[in-house]
Amino acid sequence: MKNTKEKIILVFYSTKYDSAFDENASQVTRATSSKSDEKVRVQDAELQKMSDPGKCLSMHQPYASLLVAGIKKHEGRTWYSSHRGRLWIASTVKEPLPEEIKQLENFYKTLYGKTDLAFPQNYPSGCLLGCVEVVDVLPQEEYRIQHPNGESESPYVFVCENPHELFVKFPNKDQHKIYKLDPAVHQTAKKSLRFVAASTSSSLTNNQSKNKNNIQEADSTYRLLTEH
Repeated sequence: MKNTKEKIILVFYSTKYDSAFDENASQVTRATSSKSDEKVRVQDAELQKMSDPGKCLSMHQPYASLLVAGIKKHEGRTWYSSHRGRLWIASTVKEPLPEEIKQLENFYKTLYGKTDLAFPQNYPSGCLLGCVEVVDVLPQEEYRIQHPNGESESPYVFVCENPHELFVKFPNKDQHKIYKLDPAVHQTAKKSLRFVAASTSSSLTNNQSKNKNNIQEADSTYRLLTEH
């Protein structure tokens, strides 16, 4: 019964989201003469060029959000992976302690020599946060040569680029190592990613803003239903 309920909720969520996204995509396509809309198309093309088999890695907070925010660039593991291309990032259900967040934020301030880094506003647990592009997985010896001041000391290091944060954070059950996302969640997340690219346009219209509100409403309804 619980699985059936979750499927019904996800179908509702995807349908409402599809409507908002399709309307938004149509508006972007029509505005072909604007430089800002050209930027949207370039962003969307770049996102779609990446290999995306729906693979995901769950990480503890605050590391997960910092990776998706682009502040953390290298993720260490004790195991090697041949995966390259898009990797979705989810947070585990373990909530971070305030002192853990502060300690890690201070670490990156020191690493980059900056005090004005744009840290995440919050560090949600148990959800899909966004994605990165894995460009390489290096053994520690090679990693240290290529990145002498690198942040990771793990046996193997995922070198990540092109972070993209989801506008809506989807509830997600974490699994061990790299795993495949539920197909319905994966498809909806990809649409969310394209919506984020379109929404970065400086000519965001009132209708696009309205669509953004529709997605927020769908997300609120989804969370409300799943809590009961």
